[in-house]
Amino acid sequence: MRNASCLIAAFVLVMFTVSAASGAFIDITRPGDPIEVENGFNQSDGDAGPPPAAEGVENAINDIGQKYLNFLDLSSGFRVTPSANPGNLPVTGLRLYTANDSEVRDPASFQLLGSNDSINGPWDAIASGNLALPEGRNEGGNTVAIPPAGNLGAFHQEVTFENELPYDHYRLVFPTLKDAAAANSMQIAEVELLVVPEPSSLALLGLGMLTLVGLRRKN
Repeated sequence: MRNASCLIAAFVLVMFTVSAASGAFIDITRPGDPIEVENGFNQSDGDAGPPPAAEGVENAINDIGQKYLNFLDLSSGFRVTPSANPGNLPVTGLRLYTANDSEVRDPASFQLLGSNDSINGPWDAIASGNLALPEGRNEGGNTVAIPPAGNLGAFHQEVTFENELPYDHYRLVFPTLKDAAAANSMQIAEVELLVVPEPSSLALLGLGMLTLVGLRRKN
């Protein structure tokens, strides 16, 4: 009887842990995932070239604070094929981290789209809305680490939305900036595409344990 009680207690602890973990967002992108720049258009300023070599689009998902900057700023962004979504779960949130300078360049709105055809679409609309990134700046380079579970100590904004459809490819664009007239570019340190992980298969194992305990007590 004592052994059975211990097993039940262990199962309850496992289930509590799994349940708590399943409510935490995780990022489905990883450094090196296929990613393409999404160019927009500038607002009559003199800077319209490609992103600087050290501030390319790959920095949007490189898990550190080094930023992505685009001079073709309004409606700029990126397209990406995430590699870390084995459960094929729907994206229901974004986490955006501020870059190291020039707050006026921060995105002020977003549009997220998805495709199951290719990284070039065609696209289905998923979510859109306004943004209010914090004034605080994150250091650039590799000073700030941003792992898949996030870095809640870094300056960021998290947005959530309803979505029940998973996609293989995502397109994120930023139609507006905090102050487009004063900005010559769009910049963002990191973007996380967020899913809520499903409960672990440990839950099934735990149910099996309870069944064995019940049969043992019956015998």
